[in-house]
Amino acid sequence: MMKSLIRTFRGPSRDPRMTYISRPMPRDLRDEDVVAALEIALAADPNPAYLVETLPPALKQVTGRDLQVLDRTVRDVTGAFSKVQVMIRDGGVGSWPGYDALSYPLLAPSAKAEETRAAIVAADATDGDGEGREPSGPKPGWQPPPPLERR
Repeated sequence: MMKSLIRTFRGPSRDPRMTYISRPMPRDLRDEDVVAALEIALAADPNPAYLVETLPPALKQVTGRDLQVLDRTVRDVTGAFSKVQVMIRDGGVGSWPGYDALSYPLLAPSAKAEETRAAIVAADATDGDGEGREPSGPKPGWQPPPPLERR
C-alpha cells in the first residue's frame, strides 16, 4: 500500500521515452522497470516503430513476466504526422473486439518488403526475353479517357 501511495504522489515517470507507452499499464508494473525495458528495446532497434517486436523480450528480461505489447500507433492519411505508442497489458485488459482478427500487420514496413517490392517492379518492367519496355499503365493497352468537352 505504501508503494501505491508513493506512486500516487510522485506521478508517472517523466522520462521522455515514456511517451512511447500508452496508459494504463498493469498495476504491479513500475515505471522504472518500463524505462529499463525501453532502454534495452531501443538499444536492439533504435526505430520506435518496432517496439511491438523488441519490447516484449526486454520486459521479460527486466520483470521476468510475459507481458503483451499492443500497437497503438496513430498516423494521419497523408503520412505527415505519426505518433508511435504501444500499450503494455497483462491479460485481456485493453483489448478491443477485432484486434486479433486484423489481416495486416501494424508494423513499419521492413527493408525486406521494400526489396521485394522493387524486385516485383523490376520484373514487371521487363518482357519475357529480358529486354526492358516502358510501363504502359495499369493495364496493357489501357488509355485514359479523352478530356471532357467544355460547354
